[in-house]
Amino acid sequence: MAAKNFTNLSDEILLRRIHNGNHNALETLIKRYERLLKSIIRYEIQNAREEADIYSETRLAIMQRLRRRADDIASAEQWMKQVARSKCKAFLVDAKKQGIIRNATTADAALSTVEEQVQSYIRARCQEERVAEIWEIVEEMGSIYVDVLELWELELTEAASAAVLKIRPNTVKSRRNKIRKVVRERLGMSLTPKK
Repeated sequence: MAAKNFTNLSDEILLRRIHNGNHNALETLIKRYERLLKSIIRYEIQNAREEADIYSETRLAIMQRLRRRADDIASAEQWMKQVARSKCKAFLVDAKKQGIIRNATTADAALSTVEEQVQSYIRARCQEERVAEIWEIVEEMGSIYVDVLELWELELTEAASAAVLKIRPNTVKSRRNKIRKVVRERLGMSLTPKK
């Protein structure tokens, strides 16, 4: 119950409370950026089997560092993103050393039909999750953005979308740009522009 009171606090205030030993503030801060961290890891690793382990390592590293010292972090979001990227890089270097990562042609030749189907399913599932995350973010932005995204998903041009919505094409363009910006900030990825 106490953690709910922290959800509206700024990162700076949460960092100060963490520095003073408040564990609820620590959980709140990590939860705030959980989706972003998982998206970064998913993008960097592209291996569903390893993503959960790397997220756990990232979370543990963040918690250990914040418990030791939280008062010298300027931007919690930027710092956490850097920790996630560092963990991904360390995993990739280690995997390469151990020979886990093979070049694409060797890996494709070695995969059996069942493994290929599983990988295909995992990729499709990750893409579905990503689309669901984008829709969730846009729904939080408001119905005017949902309308634009629905027409964008149907691959309507800005002019065609403007005609359907009875607004100016520049307004559609502005809303699409806002959607791109928010998705990029929240998920660490960019949408491919469809005009």
